[in-house]
Amino acid sequence: MTKHIAAIKDLSLLAVLAVTVLIANLANAQAGTPTTGTPAPSETTQATTPPPAPPTKPIVINWRLHKLDGNVNVTINPDGSSDFSGGFKDKKPGDDWDVSIAVKSTTGAVIVYHYEGNAANGIQFSKTGSSAFLADDFSSFASKHTWSGVYRFHLNAAGRRKHYEEMEAKRKKLHEEEEAAIRKHDKELLKQKKAEEKAEAKAELQWEENYQQQHGQDSPASSGGGGGSSIGSTISSAVSTVGSVVGDIGSFF
Repeated sequence: MTKHIAAIKDLSLLAVLAVTVLIANLANAQAGTPTTGTPAPSETTQATTPPPAPPTKPIVINWRLHKLDGNVNVTINPDGSSDFSGGFKDKKPGDDWDVSIAVKSTTGAVIVYHYEGNAANGIQFSKTGSSAFLADDFSSFASKHTWSGVYRFHLNAAGRRKHYEEMEAKRKKLHEEEEAAIRKHDKELLKQKKAEEKAEAKAELQWEENYQQQHGQDSPASSGGGGGSSIGSTISSAVSTVGSVVGDIGSFF
């Protein structure tokens, strides 16, 4: 199980977009039968600055998701250990879920927590780790910190395949019905099937447009066989929301 927290120094948003983060998919749920075209909400919290915490007490962030039945939590302990956990009950067959929370300290250092997993049966995850950087710099986060969370859904390979199978089956059926109308010399039926074929093509184009609106810049055409999501998108969005990054030594683990 790969764990990571990123602390970033003196980087513009453009540079943040290029930051390499060590990430692995965790706790993948069993793949269900995707239902393509399911609503796939995204959500970004405003930058939130809680009251200062005592330097001996853990920093606790609780994000109640508004568009899903779930929550995401971060606990940062004075010894540098942390826990990133949460999930939701909503089932999103054919989609992967990508979530990031960025926490910014008084020095401007930013720590990013990230998780991605298959949302077919909902999500439940927990990632733990420890950082010498956090242990040394904990007071700067405890005295004042600002956080923001971002999540998005991305159609995975199974979902994309299911969609194409459904569309291909419709096209095949319409083609067979057109051939039958030609054999019967039924011009009215042929005209009807031609109209239905045109409507299906229009519906497919609309589906593509809706997908791009729901999933941001990660267009379905870019998903490919791996169903890869634009992981950097939620990380950079979370970092951007908490503000410019000007701080201490950066570290990754």
